[in-house]
Amino acid sequence: MRFTECEAMLKSDPLHLETGIERLSSGGVHVAIRMCLENCTAEMLEWWFGCECDTDMYRLWHPGAHKFSKWGEYEANHVPGNVIGSTHFIKETLGNSDVMDMQLKYLDPMDLFGAKLTEARKRGDADVVLYGWAGIGENWECERNEQGYPNFMQYVGVGRNTPFGLVLRNHYWFADMLDLPSAEVEKMVPDQLGLYMLEHDSNEFHILGKVIPSFYLRDNWEKLGEPEPYTKHKELSALATTKLFV
Repeated sequence: MRFTECEAMLKSDPLHLETGIERLSSGGVHVAIRMCLENCTAEMLEWWFGCECDTDMYRLWHPGAHKFSKWGEYEANHVPGNVIGSTHFIKETLGNSDVMDMQLKYLDPMDLFGAKLTEARKRGDADVVLYGWAGIGENWECERNEQGYPNFMQYVGVGRNTPFGLVLRNHYWFADMLDLPSAEVEKMVPDQLGLYMLEHDSNEFHILGKVIPSFYLRDNWEKLGEPEPYTKHKELSALATTKLFV
């Protein structure tokens, strides 16, 4: 599945590739990961990305691989507390690589999917959607397209709430949108890079599923109606599922 075909992610039906990597006709590599964040909801994940984690929180997300985090390059449409229109500048490792400078610019998924996203949300197939373009390199060192987006990689994450937790699909496309001959692109992106990304993403979101609930409670206590596991003075609100206390 190429990046231009990613609207297939908006349906909960099984995809041909749910977890794994594949070489594309463009020469690029597509990485797919499907997981269940058992303690999380779509609201929590959306909150996490909107809170602009600093380095300490970023390291909690994946202590072994995440080294540095800052946010900036805000677009005019950026709203504090919402990841859309912001750029995440990070330092991290993939597999046994040296520390890499990377940046991920988050965009409005409505610009990508339009009315199909609205329909998917109504069906309950897309309770949270993340969308961004990424590059390797510090600040403006990485290659960018005509819109100013870092364009070495595209990312789409689609999650839906279930009684068991948040079922999340994260897909990455390396070098799929570069205007280069496929043979040249293939040399740029070895299979191993895709395998490293698969392993990294699986690890970081598994850890994140353990980290989010406590931080979400800290910042949303009043909104949730003061949920307390050993006190029956209030009923749990619709948002405060028992998963918060697992």
